[in-house]
Amino acid sequence: MGLSCGAKCAKGFLVTFNLIFWISGCFIFAVGVYLLVDKEKATLFHLLAEPGLKHALDQYLAWALVAIGGLVFFGGFCGCCGAIRENRGLLVTYFVFLFLIMGAELAVGILSVIFQNKTLTRLDELSTLLKDEYGINGQTTEAFDFAQTKFNCCGILGPQDYADSNWMTQDLGKGDTVAKTCCVLSNADHLDPKPLNSTGCQSDKAAENSMFRHEKGCLGKIENFLRDMTILFVAIGCGAAALEIFGMIFSICLCKEV
Repeated sequence: MGLSCGAKCAKGFLVTFNLIFWISGCFIFAVGVYLLVDKEKATLFHLLAEPGLKHALDQYLAWALVAIGGLVFFGGFCGCCGAIRENRGLLVTYFVFLFLIMGAELAVGILSVIFQNKTLTRLDELSTLLKDEYGINGQTTEAFDFAQTKFNCCGILGPQDYADSNWMTQDLGKGDTVAKTCCVLSNADHLDPKPLNSTGCQSDKAAENSMFRHEKGCLGKIENFLRDMTILFVAIGCGAAALEIFGMIFSICLCKEV
């Protein structure tokens, strides 16, 4: 028995949708991998890691994107096979996959907002982290140095964060009053910072250090980074979930006719 005109349209739309679906899966997978392997983001995420956890909460969402991207490949295969072969079992499987993927994508978007609010409430603790671990913990030190170099800032609340830090009391800076990455640099390398004027930067007198030292703390810039990540996760999660609705509609229409 031949398909009706509407069912043929649904079949055509479903095949076309799956091409878009696969492309979206590649994009989601690529974004997840990028967030996990990009050195800059991994370094900043280290500052946002929850106590007791190895990674920042957003990094777990990036792993979720990688997994969702993989599911899209399998789900799209079922949808294409079901549409071309007009197989109701594959179409039902495809519908279930779309439903599960849509739920997972919505969860990523919602959790990103929850994680953002949770992380924002403890960003002030980064000032304590700097005082306790800067110059002592290598990975933490690199993360602060990178943030200060990238955002042209100093400390979390300001240069005063270094005043009573372990870095200062243990003289790990060898007489410096702030980290070298707090200075205006002649290069942009946080691993080998070269201050434009080291003497002026390390001076205790505001009139001398104001031109050669960053006076603003990094807190605002780190907050902006966190919010940008949240916008990215919400856009991907909710945007892709909206796309899945069309695939579910087309699969239902075609399933009713075969």
